[in-house]
Amino acid sequence: MNGAEPIVISIDLAAGPERAFEAFSTQFAAWWPVTTHSLSRDSATACQLKPAPGGAVEERGPDGSWHRWGTVEAVDPGRRLRFSWHPGRDADSAQWVEVLFEASGSGSRVTLTHGGWEALGEIAPILRREYASGWQAVLVDCYAKFVAAQA
Repeated sequence: MNGAEPIVISIDLAAGPERAFEAFSTQFAAWWPVTTHSLSRDSATACQLKPAPGGAVEERGPDGSWHRWGTVEAVDPGRRLRFSWHPGRDADSAQWVEVLFEASGSGSRVTLTHGGWEALGEIAPILRREYASGWQAVLVDCYAKFVAAQA
């Protein structure tokens, strides 16, 4: 699937870019929907994102096992976060996710871009379709609502 277009989703938030960045990164565990978007799919699952280069994006299952979903590649606090993404797969099949936080009016615009689909080979078209709706739900139904509730 060479040349697959990245998924790009933008949302507007009432919070400024610094607050939006903090909520996405350091408070990732508070808003990420583990019962629908994790390997364990159990309410006892915990997840975290360590917002520093080399930091893990990972899940701790109810049995205590850790599953790495990706690795933080770049951080510009309040502006940009980029990480590899391979939940449930080997790192050699990783795609990339970049999240930009920009001032917009009295709040911010958050844009998530998920690309690198060629790393998945034949299953790329199927997973890309699933992620297109999945990221939309996670960003709007979980992340944006979490940020709004914190205001």
